[in-house]
Amino acid sequence: MKTITFLNDYAAALLTYSAHEIAAFYQVPLTVYSDEGILQVTDMSDVINFWLTGVEPYRKQGVVNTVPEIISEEQASKTIRTCKVLWNNFNTSGKKAGSETNFYILSETENGLKICGLIIMAE
Repeated sequence: MKTITFLNDYAAALLTYSAHEIAAFYQVPLTVYSDEGILQVTDMSDVINFWLTGVEPYRKQGVVNTVPEIISEEQASKTIRTCKVLWNNFNTSGKKAGSETNFYILSETENGLKICGLIIMAE
């Protein structure tokens, strides 16, 4: 699967605001890196619980469309690739509601690409 196809499918899941649909794009164990530290997630219910509240800032901004733009991508091994992605978020009037950049570690599984690592980039 091409990375952009995966990201477009992920964007569609994000726009459902469904924690379960969004979590389906992740695999555990999952490692999340941020300025707050490193978090090892070993249970899918933790991913779901994160997204139950994680969608709220986007809902409050009225985000109805998000467009992923791959800034960089590298095939690190046969089954692992990394990508830096700029997400442009748009509201109901088509105006840009915000943007963010994240760095993903993707794993090729028997069920397609899954997010197995995430670096939350400083704005």
